[in-house]
Amino acid sequence: MPLTLVAWIRRGIRSCALTVAALGTLTACKPPDLKPNFMRHDPPATEPSPATAPAAAVDPSLTPRELITARLINTRAPDSKTPGMTVGKLIEFADRYLACDCANTRFAKTWKRLDSGYELSTNSGQVRPLRLMCTGTGEATECYLNEIDRGAQIPRLQERFMPGSDFIEFIYQHGVNCPRTEPCPTPVVGNAAAAEH
Repeated sequence: MPLTLVAWIRRGIRSCALTVAALGTLTACKPPDLKPNFMRHDPPATEPSPATAPAAAVDPSLTPRELITARLINTRAPDSKTPGMTVGKLIEFADRYLACDCANTRFAKTWKRLDSGYELSTNSGQVRPLRLMCTGTGEATECYLNEIDRGAQIPRLQERFMPGSDFIEFIYQHGVNCPRTEPCPTPVVGNAAAAEH
């Protein structure tokens, strides 16, 4: 015969009273569970959803996908041998230029999304962050590289700031042809430790 709610309450009170009598203390008494088994709702066991799972770390130096094919629209001199290029190609030439100088780092350090485009912090100590103004979506994205501040170490303002088109031309010329003929020196790790012993 199924127990009614009143019977469940009475059974819980009797159980608590017996426990108090046996132990002589009220702290050992657990409040009775007044819900019948069919009314209990245990939360279902859930696996972590993809939204709560830790996201894979993204390399901040990677060029944002939408900029890889974004065309640079800075004007070029009529006699310029620099071809039209994309932001992705500019970063590739800049990486080659740094590799030519035996730098063991990429040109791009971090990309930051702005309301009107992107800001690129570089591993080059000679330029402040680059700003690209961009419009469009997908294959129709166009970007304009703003004037570049080469830093306070250059006191003359006429020399400190470089037009974006001059920077693009400089990076292209130095990224296409590497003037180094000798290989980069290899760092010697063991000699300093051996000299100390």
